[in-house]
Amino acid sequence: MFRLVLALSVAATLAGCSSAPINTSSAPSVPIERVYEKTLIQPAEGRVDVVVARDKGFVGGGCNTAVYLDGTKIAAIHQGEMITLYLAPGRYILGHGPNPEGSGLCKYGAESARKETGVTAELGKPLKYRLAISANGESSIMPTAF
Repeated sequence: MFRLVLALSVAATLAGCSSAPINTSSAPSVPIERVYEKTLIQPAEGRVDVVVARDKGFVGGGCNTAVYLDGTKIAAIHQGEMITLYLAPGRYILGHGPNPEGSGLCKYGAESARKETGVTAELGKPLKYRLAISANGESSIMPTAF
């Protein structure tokens, strides 16, 4: 019985350390001084809304994450923040990872730890993506409904 209680306690603790999705309708946007490709955040006719939101949570909370589009760093995002990109229709590679301009361990593995996913932007079909970190520190990028 003791082992079962111990195992459940450890599992609950680790689950509490993983990140949790944010509600993009109320999340703060990345401040303009941390957006490096400002043309991508300007709404325009014929563009597709692509929202990228970083989860809240304990793991990795002290470091900002770099957001990439086709290999170019476009912003540094803190936990609980979001950024809306306005992209021309087409195919892109959206990624995130440690910010190479971060401090100390925050920039560790900036190139090798980057995660990416393919994005197809189509007019009239807004997209949302979630940047998450698991309890063991693994980051991921995935579509989300949040």
